[in-house]
Amino acid sequence: MKKISKQSMDWSLRARNFQLWKQRRRQGVSRNQKLLKARRRVFTSAKIRLPVIISLAGTDRRSNLIHSIRKLKEHAHDSNISTVIIDFSKVAELHPCGTLLLLAEVERLFEHEIYANKLRATYPSDSVVEQMLQHVGLLQRFGLPPRVENIVADNVVSWLHASGTEGELDSIADLLPRVLTEGSNMELRIALLSGMAEAVANSSEHAYQEGDIFTEKDSQKKWWLFARQVEDDIAVAICDLGLGIPGTLEANWKEEIAAVLKTRSGLKRLDHKMIQLAFTVGKTSTDKKNRGKGLKDILKVVHEQKVGSIFIYS
Repeated sequence: MKKISKQSMDWSLRARNFQLWKQRRRQGVSRNQKLLKARRRVFTSAKIRLPVIISLAGTDRRSNLIHSIRKLKEHAHDSNISTVIIDFSKVAELHPCGTLLLLAEVERLFEHEIYANKLRATYPSDSVVEQMLQHVGLLQRFGLPPRVENIVADNVVSWLHASGTEGELDSIADLLPRVLTEGSNMELRIALLSGMAEAVANSSEHAYQEGDIFTEKDSQKKWWLFARQVEDDIAVAICDLGLGIPGTLEANWKEEIAAVLKTRSGLKRLDHKMIQLAFTVGKTSTDKKNRGKGLKDILKVVHEQKVGSIFIYS
């Protein structure tokens, strides 16, 4: 047998050592990549820059707000994102409809510790906006200390804010505007209270039957309310985060809706058309005679007495 030369042995050892080195290097890179991914996962943050005007009125404003809220919920549910920052810095106007929805969505996330620990926020640049967010307690929710000593803006201090989970208004009776309890226009008072009671009862009875893709099973069946009275003028906004009128109407009254659609040529199942049908059906899944009339009562007074307006966003 031919003896292996020392030079050949050296080359063989070098080749073997080189292969070991490459293997260790690959393992090291793999480990480093895993560590890097872990670090990225722990320290990844996302910022949601809210639109200048927080409102549901108008297609563009509604789309901008809904997009921001959807991104907020998606980031909150993303396990790869550890911090979600809501940027209020550019907000210049807060309309009751959009503000109430934003407040409701944020409070629902705060119900769950896993999401609450992620949420952060920046202060608004606008003084009135900051007063309002402080007035309803939203800034404090994010752990931001109040910076305004005295809330004095007229279009802030006049607004009352309440929320609840019960299907009645008793829990907030003391907060209701005086015109609802002492006003001379009895028909208006009854219609407004009827509509408010209907909205509150709906949220606790069937608005959350199935929930949406962001609703947790243990989320409370909650409603939120803004109310304001300036002399004889009153504004009330009520919000819940359930299925919405089109969803509950179609789920509970398929036959009635089908019958109405047959008699109205060209009527499509668009959300605003379904909301119109809610006034036509005029009843709820409770089958109670005194229910399902709240919207009609308010609309009747608005039309007959030519006072105020009613807006429905669903």
